[in-house]
Amino acid sequence: MRIRILTKKRVIICAILVLSLVFLSRIASPEETENFEPRLSIKLSGGLSYMLGGGINTHLKSYDDYLSAMTDYEGDKIRRLQYIPEFEGELRWDITSKFAVSVGIGYISGKNKSYLEYEGPFPFQTSSNPTQQYFLKPEAKTVPLKLGIYYTLSLSPGINLFLNSGFGYYFSKCSLYKKHISSSWSIFQIYYTKEEQYDVRADSLGFNGGIGFEYDIANNLVIVLEIQGRYAKAKNLKGNKLFSVWDVSYMEEEGTLYIGERDMTDEGYGKYCPDLMISQSTPSGDEYRNIREAVLDFSGFSLRVGIRIKLF
Repeated sequence: MRIRILTKKRVIICAILVLSLVFLSRIASPEETENFEPRLSIKLSGGLSYMLGGGINTHLKSYDDYLSAMTDYEGDKIRRLQYIPEFEGELRWDITSKFAVSVGIGYISGKNKSYLEYEGPFPFQTSSNPTQQYFLKPEAKTVPLKLGIYYTLSLSPGINLFLNSGFGYYFSKCSLYKKHISSSWSIFQIYYTKEEQYDVRADSLGFNGGIGFEYDIANNLVIVLEIQGRYAKAKNLKGNKLFSVWDVSYMEEEGTLYIGERDMTDEGYGKYCPDLMISQSTPSGDEYRNIREAVLDFSGFSLRVGIRIKLF
């Protein structure tokens, strides 16, 4: 059912885009149609992108807050995925002096590393006051294939203002590595080590729109500066989790990624600790709370600069 709905959405969007192109090409003035020659160009751009992040960021924030509330850890040291680089290549066809269509491919990828430590027995009650060390590395990337429409206004010779909009299909994946070491270096003893590695992926439809300026620096070369907004939310993240304790016991779980809280008293972390879970079905029971499917959210905005090369 979900595949049928998604297919119908794609057909409707494609039909709207085609009809829009036909309409836009017809509303050009007779003089424009007579004097303008369609041109093909390539645009290469890159910049900084802000993303909401979704479930991974939600979990990292909840985990940071939990440790801060339960220990002497001061908080706000776990870095989330927010500002990440973005690159895009685009083939553009100007059908009139004002209207153009484009097809492109992008690459948005980012990762962060966090390290935190505190002195205290939690989450393991020992007679000493061990050092608790945490290493975390979230990573996310997506490759969107995009179709778009441009509307251009000439502000002065060599300077243009443009508006664009379109949609794309996003091939996305993300991962999270977590490691916890509880040790007491005063007596050279390690009490506990735990590692977790989550890897999931999903494909989704997204939409974008923006505004920018172009400046002709040569006959066939244009400098481009643009701001673009983006809605791209990947659901139904599927993948696996690798888990180890003391570097010897590995287990792999496969299924859908969920976020929420879990009773981890038996593992030493206390009741209703924020956790990520990969399961074939929604985790349920008294040991779980606030369980929901995780979402990878690339929605946000980006500031990009690039060049456009007019081919012919």
